[in-house]
Amino acid sequence: MSSTITYPTIRRDTTVVDSYGNNTVSVNDAYRWLEDPDSDETVKFVSEQNAISQDYLNKIPYRNKFFEHLKEVFNIPKFSCPSKQPNGKYYYFMNTGLQNQDVYYELDSLSKSTDESQVFLDPNTFSKDGTVAIQSLNFSFDGKTLCYSVSDAGSDWSTVYFMDVASREKLDDVIIRTKFASLRWTADNRGIFYSTYAGALDADDSKEPQTEAGIEVKRTDVQEVYFHRLGTPRSSDVCIARCVDELSEHFFSINTSDDGQYLIAGISKGTLRENQLWILPLTKKSDSIVEQPNWTKLIENMDFAYDFVTSEGDLLYLRTNAQADNFRLITINVKTKEIKEVIKESSTDILEDVTRVYDKYFLVRYLSHVKSILYLYEMESGRQVRKFDLPIGNISAWGDQFESEIFVRLESFLSPTTIYMCNLADSLDASLNVFKRIEFQGVDLNSMTTEQVFVDSNGLDPSHPVKVPMFLVHRKNLQKNAQNPTSIYVYGGFSNPTKPFFSITALLWIHHFDGVFVVTNVRGGAEYGEVWHKDGYKSKKRNTYLDLCACTEWLISNGYTQPEKVSIMGGSNGGLTVAACANMRPDLFGCTVIQVGVLDLYRYHKFTIGYYWCGEYGNPDVPEEFEWVKSISPLHNIPNNPKSYPAILITTADHDDRVVPGHSFKYIAQLQHQLSETMNRLGRPLIIRIDVRAGHGAGKPTVKRIEELSDTYSFISYALGAQWHD
Repeated sequence: MSSTITYPTIRRDTTVVDSYGNNTVSVNDAYRWLEDPDSDETVKFVSEQNAISQDYLNKIPYRNKFFEHLKEVFNIPKFSCPSKQPNGKYYYFMNTGLQNQDVYYELDSLSKSTDESQVFLDPNTFSKDGTVAIQSLNFSFDGKTLCYSVSDAGSDWSTVYFMDVASREKLDDVIIRTKFASLRWTADNRGIFYSTYAGALDADDSKEPQTEAGIEVKRTDVQEVYFHRLGTPRSSDVCIARCVDELSEHFFSINTSDDGQYLIAGISKGTLRENQLWILPLTKKSDSIVEQPNWTKLIENMDFAYDFVTSEGDLLYLRTNAQADNFRLITINVKTKEIKEVIKESSTDILEDVTRVYDKYFLVRYLSHVKSILYLYEMESGRQVRKFDLPIGNISAWGDQFESEIFVRLESFLSPTTIYMCNLADSLDASLNVFKRIEFQGVDLNSMTTEQVFVDSNGLDPSHPVKVPMFLVHRKNLQKNAQNPTSIYVYGGFSNPTKPFFSITALLWIHHFDGVFVVTNVRGGAEYGEVWHKDGYKSKKRNTYLDLCACTEWLISNGYTQPEKVSIMGGSNGGLTVAACANMRPDLFGCTVIQVGVLDLYRYHKFTIGYYWCGEYGNPDVPEEFEWVKSISPLHNIPNNPKSYPAILITTADHDDRVVPGHSFKYIAQLQHQLSETMNRLGRPLIIRIDVRAGHGAGKPTVKRIEELSDTYSFISYALGAQWHD
């Protein structure tokens, strides 16, 4: 690959200076003006940068071939895990292949095939360009009414609608400007609880929070929880919780108990997992709900995570890591606050999820070295009844305490979605039968293999090295000649594990370029619980990046590849991960793809809900915590005159109101200012691809996803000098 690019001159404002660390550090934020996505100057910047990136991508000889083949093999059905609702019918999302949005289907009976299901809710009819998506939905306790939220152009803001299930007619009730809405029904089926932010009720009902011209980037303060009674105006909704005073910058996650007797709130500091646990007694009639009611605080500290699972009378069942690093299941009595253990902590595996099924049983999912294991447990005794015989992969499951049927969805790197069903009423050992299996014939999966290795990483403390899991997917006849193009995917943050997933694009890339697709499970995720997470956040965040570097060095030392053949890719927090590693070890990578990344760690907390992430990265306005971000913030740690630096592709979207596009705009501007001569000498580009009418990723139309994926992998291949094979 060889490239000389004439980059535009981007205005630098030397007058914008901020002070940090008790005024001991002064920083010129030269591109502050790029934080305004709607200014004429920013619009011009976007146009110029897109012209550069499109010109570069157009020169990649196999770009169109890869796009056309990806579009062809992407055209297969995709199914979510079904659920059975109180009306006795089954519901699931399905995409026939290339529909912009997944469609919600209704199936009368399991005796019918999915070909006989009926369209229940089709978001493709919500807009002409396919950018309006279903964000969440929930049936009432009696199954007669559905509430669902939709978002426009990938925004986190949503609008809630209501539908009569039998007639499929919309009700008059509409709730605009909700965010992370939750949507929980009262037991009398007359209203819902939902979340939004201060000022939402003052909004003009005729206006949505964003327009085609731009997005809201200002900080979204003070989460509020409301109750809406059907048939009443939004203005009369009752506020039952507000994150102010001692709850400032906190977040309410709400549930209703299985019998509707309690509203249950987990209150956390931003995105941290540790939470308080509050309950609000509810009567059978929602008319009793009042403004700012008196909550009962069951758990008042924030030392551990307490996740609500189910309820039985006065007992709440909770998944917790209190006195159990790998999590256990307990009950707490809402009247006496007595705690009892139901399922003890495993010494090796993470208790990841618990679902109540068939009245008195639990579906229990463990994570064992990043692979799912599913069990059936007895609810009262906590006794293990059954281990489900399933292939290795990533499992999700649906069940309900009032139903005997369970659905299990499984996928892996080389196995597309398979959905199983069994009826526990037949027998607790009833076999799992295939409900739906997706056939993928786009490439020869039998020619490929997956391996998992564990890499030694010293991290920040060489006296306590860890084993970092890493998956490799490649052809069975791979030669370890250090010449294989290698694409590494990473996330490493917010206690989110990266589990095996079926990626059509990655498989097609292996097929055409004889590549190695790698997933690293670095610290900061939850592959080994909160211990793994906390070893890669706050002051220990550099462990995440050192783990990724260690994994890359392992691939090189074991003959899979060499630095010039390595690409690293990550999105959101993963974008931060790869950008930080490119700055730390520019000699180790040939290409870096930064997707909607958090790149300005000095100011991330000043936009939308960015302040929720202070528990992960540290608050730069606190002197001690500023030291944590100072050494890793990608915008502020670009090396001067490096001998080598990877080719850079940044992707973002003009409607991303989670990680605002200003992060990416400022970063590419600084890269081009600081490294354009170096990169032209190396023949490596610094480009940004800015999507329009798209957000952080969720709800992105299929055609936009295919275009972005094909551009991304074409860029990676070209940057690594990979050869196309038909």
